[in-house]
Amino acid sequence: MNKLLTLALSLPLAACVVGSDAPSGDGTNPGGDPGGNPGGSTADHITADTTWTATMAVAKPMTVDAGVKLTIAAGTTVSFASGGSLVVKGTLDVQGTKASPVHLSPDTVGSHYAGISVLGAGELKMAYAVQVGGGISVDSGKVTVTDTLMSQAEGDFLVANGGSINVSYSAIGLEPGTLKDTTHCDMHFGGDPGTISITHSNISSSSYGLMLYAGANVNLTYNNWFNNTTQVEPSGTVSGDVSNGWFDKGVPTSSTNATFITANLSATRLPAASTDPVKGTGPR
Repeated sequence: MNKLLTLALSLPLAACVVGSDAPSGDGTNPGGDPGGNPGGSTADHITADTTWTATMAVAKPMTVDAGVKLTIAAGTTVSFASGGSLVVKGTLDVQGTKASPVHLSPDTVGSHYAGISVLGAGELKMAYAVQVGGGISVDSGKVTVTDTLMSQAEGDFLVANGGSINVSYSAIGLEPGTLKDTTHCDMHFGGDPGTISITHSNISSSSYGLMLYAGANVNLTYNNWFNNTTQVEPSGTVSGDVSNGWFDKGVPTSSTNATFITANLSATRLPAASTDPVKGTGPR
């Protein structure tokens, strides 16, 4: 995992810069604007279906407009300046593979960016990615993440105030003894979240594994919870199922307002949650 994260943070930038006030690219891509931004984009918006390949640099917030699909192809590196981010109102499809994962990382080692925001009817689909330095926030829409490594956000990594979320065979947080994770809370569910499923994943190495401040019948089964100061902190009338999981400490307990199902907990770490989904050392 260290090698993967080092690679994600150290790859050189390519010539193609999106969200920059200065012209970039050669202006020959279909749908490209006269200033030379990549096909289907303006200085701040992706306005037509577009595919990113090789290495892309994001200099400021870029919006994937409603009805538009941005595909990030396998093997692509997306490098974010501190002011860079992706706002998804259409579809963002990150198509990494086990052999060629996608890397999403800051342009300077140890820095952060605003991450990915899913708004309106937006949809994020992400497979086999390494996302470092910026998290995912969801106010509405749909998020599906599989086989992905996520770490080192400036605050909380996966923040949900609405929408539908499905994360599986992934890792939010780092393994003990690797890089220090700056993430405060691996997951923070508040507001009025819809259907949430986080399964077969590792949730680790932050102050909080999960702040469950809103949500009913949240599916949290078959996960490994470890190396967090607090594994699950509930608040308000919430409920979740953490059955068939492993906790290195602090199994959440039901209280007056919070209810947890804790059936069939494991005494040892589960092989069902990949230790490194990108390398494929888990069951995938």
